[in-house]
Amino acid sequence: MKNNIVMRLPPFVRAIVVNRPSKEIKSPYMADIKVPGEPESQLCHSPALGCAGLIIPGANVLVQPKSSKSAKSKYSLDLVDLGNTIVGANPMFCNSMVKTALLNGWVQSLPQFSDDQIKQEHTIDESRFDFKCEKDGKTYLIEVKGVPNASAQDPPVMPSKSKKKKKGSVEDDGIENGDKEENSGKSVGLISYFPDGYRKQANDPISPRAMKHIQHLEKIVESDSNTVCALVFVIQRSDCVIFQPTKGDPLYRKAVYQASQSGVLILPHVVSWSEDGAATWTPQCLPMNLKDESDKY
Repeated sequence: MKNNIVMRLPPFVRAIVVNRPSKEIKSPYMADIKVPGEPESQLCHSPALGCAGLIIPGANVLVQPKSSKSAKSKYSLDLVDLGNTIVGANPMFCNSMVKTALLNGWVQSLPQFSDDQIKQEHTIDESRFDFKCEKDGKTYLIEVKGVPNASAQDPPVMPSKSKKKKKGSVEDDGIENGDKEENSGKSVGLISYFPDGYRKQANDPISPRAMKHIQHLEKIVESDSNTVCALVFVIQRSDCVIFQPTKGDPLYRKAVYQASQSGVLILPHVVSWSEDGAATWTPQCLPMNLKDESDKY
């Protein structure tokens, strides 16, 4: 495990979130943070928006100073420190980490690939998949999803609408902050779930894009025996004991189960972040629940 490093980031600066969105720039991708030694709050880019309700006022975060003087923000928010675990908060890291894992043969059920066997962002019909790999006459199509979400139960308990909301405490990605202790990282042995967020319509999937990807992978694997299709979930936290497609989205949950039955590999891998910016990949997949007695399929 000590040698399975898939990413190592430059030294971080510890900070505390003051506002998101920033009071200076009202974009949901911008936050105000308090950095030790700085008399005023600083602008910080938050690539994961609210990171499923984790990036809220008072949150302890690890940020990287930006080298570009022309950037609107001075820092990038990449990790959230929950106390018992550090959560990866930059979704752009996931594909890079998966590629490193592929090069080292650390993705369960997939072979080790050389760099020239890996092509990133491969388009087939209406879908663009993260990786197309070729080895020994076989094609491997791999889609990657980052997972920062975890809770003691799934779907997580949402706070009462009648409860007075604090200014700046409601995220645009489906979680009201500060009210879900089960999502705060204070408990050990949580459920990692995907996806999370609002629906436009009650009968819609949470993520139409994620739904399109899993259905297309199933279609490909059913029609082409020479192609291996895999969906890799990168769980960027170390406090989870099981992964599942969320029961809060029965359409997507059923689609993932059906795809797995058709032969699509469902591969939830944990990445553990350290305070010094090292990301360690766990080669064995996390146990998963794709169907249980409560599911009606």
